[in-house]
Amino acid sequence: MRQAGTTYLSFLVRELVHLVCITLACAITEVVCYHDASHVYAAIMTGNTIELGWALAEGNLCRVLLIAIALSSFFVGCIIASIFRSQLKSVRRVYWLMVLLLASAIAARTNASLRIPLELPLLAFALALQAEGISHFANVNLQTVVVTNNLVKFAKTFTARYINPSQDISRIPSREEVLIPGICWVAFCAGAALGGLLIVHLAYPLIVPLGLLIFLAMRPG
Repeated sequence: MRQAGTTYLSFLVRELVHLVCITLACAITEVVCYHDASHVYAAIMTGNTIELGWALAEGNLCRVLLIAIALSSFFVGCIIASIFRSQLKSVRRVYWLMVLLLASAIAARTNASLRIPLELPLLAFALALQAEGISHFANVNLQTVVVTNNLVKFAKTFTARYINPSQDISRIPSREEVLIPGICWVAFCAGAALGGLLIVHLAYPLIVPLGLLIFLAMRPG
């Protein structure tokens, strides 16, 4: 029994490390993209959709085109990840593809004129692969880039377990179902703050998420 408990604890710690690392990588990437691409997000499509509607209302076609690049790149990335779902079942493959895309974005970022036509779609495509290909942590389904949904999920499961639990035990969320979205939201917030610091203090801030992805891709198991 003790061995089973130790095994599960090891599994949970491993999954939490996985979750925190990929969430930090995504958040830093989002912030760098937002900074470089005239305040357009790589994967936060709620924000981009609002910005798109605003730009359409103002008749700002240049802004519309810029946001459309992010939206279409993310959309195509999700489609490709769905089509090749069987080939991308290995999380390691997804991470190596993201490493390739981020490395290309780092190279494009060195030339300011390439930040919108190349860096923006590369980062949007990379985060789309992550969103579609990696959404399972400690037996909990979760999209790391959907921050609003994670906060809602955390509040809902926290309430259902600790504030207003059901009399039917089978309907009470597990600790993992409460913990995972809460930790994801905190990690995303921390990653956003870290991204802001990296932009100020590092010439190549995307090196940090690249390193996190390489770490995840090379982890044993």
